[in-house]
Formats: sequence, structure tokens, C-alpha cells
Amino acid sequence: ETEHNSQLLGLLDDALSRTHEKYPNVEAHVTGGPVIAVGNASQIKTDSIKAIVLASVLIVLLLVFSLQSVRNILLILLSIGWGWLFALGVVALFRSDVSIIVLCISSVILGIAINYPLHLISHTNHQPDIHRAIKEIWKPLVVGNITTVGAFLALVPLNSSALRDLGIFASLMLVGTILFVLLYLPRMVKVGH
Repeated sequence: ETEHNSQLLGLLDDALSRTHEKYPNVEAHVTGGPVIAVGNASQIKTDSIKAIVLASVLIVLLLVFSLQSVRNILLILLSIGWGWLFALGVVALFRSDVSIIVLCISSVILGIAINYPLHLISHTNHQPDIHRAIKEIWKPLVVGNITTVGAFLALVPLNSSALRDLGIFASLMLVGTILFVLLYLPRMVKVGH
């Protein structure tokens, strides 16, 4: 109900402003559950955006330090970006709105999703045959993906719509990323670099 609470708070703030203009000696404040809920939601949105920016910067810095290959870093980012867009697209098919908080919490999921392309790219440094590299790592990648997706899907039956949306979005992002890594990334990776 945060959206409705925000509208209510806006009306109350407007009424307070008009009251202060008309009666400058009268002091009034708005307090209560809706005010706290709106404040909390606003703070969570701000913190979530900061978290995803910070996580993204740290991940890119770590990739630059460890891979030292702009092409491979871009391929990893492309894989994760495709997974994120896949999740957003599938959610958009069934829902007209998604909480910005859920989208921003994907900073947590980035740390998981980045492992899929990173494993493939790292493995090709040791196995120059891309078909053999995929054959060697597809099973652990898929099993790891299934267990992680299953953990996020455990959020879906909960009563909290935010947790349910997070479970759906996270699961779809991880599925989208693993599909990209297994189906498209092998065609783009330069083996042995």
C-alpha cells in the first residue's frame, strides 16, 4: 500500500502547508504507520540503488583486475545484462508493474549470475576446444543454477509480494543468464585468451 500511502501523505502535507500559511502560529505534524511506511520504502529504494551501483562497480573492478581482457569483461557483462533483460521481459508478460526495490536487489543476484560466464571464460583458458569446455562444465553449471533458482523460488509462496517478486525475478534472471552462457556465449568467446 506504499503507493496509496504516498498519495495520502502528499494530501496531508498539502493540507499542513495551507494550514501553516493561514495560521503561522499553529504547529502540526503528520505521524503514524503510513508515514513510516513511506519513509521506509523511500529509504529502501535509495539504499537499493546505491547497493546495485556499488556492487556493479566492485564487480567490474574485480573483473578488470583478474581477467585483464576488455572483451571477456564485456562478454560477462553482456551475459548478465541479457539475463536481467530476460527476467524483466518475462515478468512484463504477466505483470504491469514491478517494484524498483526488487529490480535493485538484483545486486545480490549479480554476484551469483556472474559465476556462470566467468566459469566458461576461465575454463576456456585451460581447455582450448570450446565444445569440450562446454561438455566439461555444463553439468556443474546447470546443477548449481537449478539449486540456486530453487532457493529463490522458495520465496514465491510467501505472503509478502516483495519477496515473491524477488523470488520470481531472481529465478528468471539466473535462468536467462545460464541459457545465454550455454547457448550464445560459446560462439563469442575467443578460446585460449
